[in-house]
Amino acid sequence: MAYFDFPLEKLQAYHPERREPADFDAFWKQTLAETCSFPLNATFAPADFGLKTVEVYDVTFSGWQRQPIKG
Repeated sequence: MAYFDFPLEKLQAYHPERREPADFDAFWKQTLAETCSFPLNATFAPADFGLKTVEVYDVTFSGWQRQPIKG
């Protein structure tokens, strides 16, 4: 079952129109600089999902404006 409208060749070549705000690059430059100004404070907690061949961890780190990001 396919969940897309175009054939693979068309999807690989597809480039949608982009309309970025005038300050787009400046926003991301500032945002990334702010994010680099504090430590990630990463934590890794072992997680048991019943897998036998890999180790799995719950990971948390400080993201944008120090909000926790989990994965």
